[in-house]
Amino acid sequence: MHRIDAVDLDGSRSHAATARAPVAERLLAGSLERRSAVDDIVGRVGVSVDLGLLKPLERLPSDVELANAFGVAPITIRRALTRLCLQGVLVRRRGRGGGTFVVSDPPRDVLLRYELERAQVSREIWELLDYRCVLEAGAVYIAAETASDADVRELRELVRAMDAAEDWAAFRPLDPCLHLAIARVAGSERAVAELTALFGRLSKLYFPYPIDYLRASNREHGAIVDAVADHDPLAACRAVRRHILEAKHAFSWITAAGRLDTNRSG
Repeated sequence: MHRIDAVDLDGSRSHAATARAPVAERLLAGSLERRSAVDDIVGRVGVSVDLGLLKPLERLPSDVELANAFGVAPITIRRALTRLCLQGVLVRRRGRGGGTFVVSDPPRDVLLRYELERAQVSREIWELLDYRCVLEAGAVYIAAETASDADVRELRELVRAMDAAEDWAAFRPLDPCLHLAIARVAGSERAVAELTALFGRLSKLYFPYPIDYLRASNREHGAIVDAVADHDPLAACRAVRRHILEAKHAFSWITAAGRLDTNRSG
């Protein structure tokens, strides 16, 4: 049984990597890597408010939950949220019922700064997801041929855990665990290393989608696991491709009002 209890998403390479940089490392070297972690979080939260993924007056998860979801230290979250408060995008409230909230009417001139970043991020994510589809299709094909009953039970446990997640901050760390578990079932440590680097890059581009959208995405996870359990490699590949195409399509679902269409296919 190939167990994944936690995932290191910092993009580091394993000892199995060769002297020549793998395809993933060359592909993942994007311009956003040069930004500080605080700049990165400020940008993603700012874009999320601009898109309406984070609604006016919405309360954000705790600093610790945000740190876990975004894969950074709590101090990075605190510094980023402080900057967004200074920009007038967020507000911190103390006392009972306090926390960090999106303001009722975020300043339009500040949100306009994030629109160029929004276009850049969309292009970068599409390229990364194309590469992810290539890696995962091969891994799931082999996993569907070789998975044991214990492997399938572990994959189903991860799907159930994501179904039980109450919000995007709880869902986010579990998602890559499933995909990396499939690569481990396939028995390729190199594929695991490449996918870990890829998820590390994607984690820096993560946005807080509504939980209904994420639960729809998890139904696609269930279809992947069902195909693996049935030892049907072609169905597993189709399910992975459909899942990643839906992830790409997410960036065209965002309307001018910032609302996501959660009626996903598959």
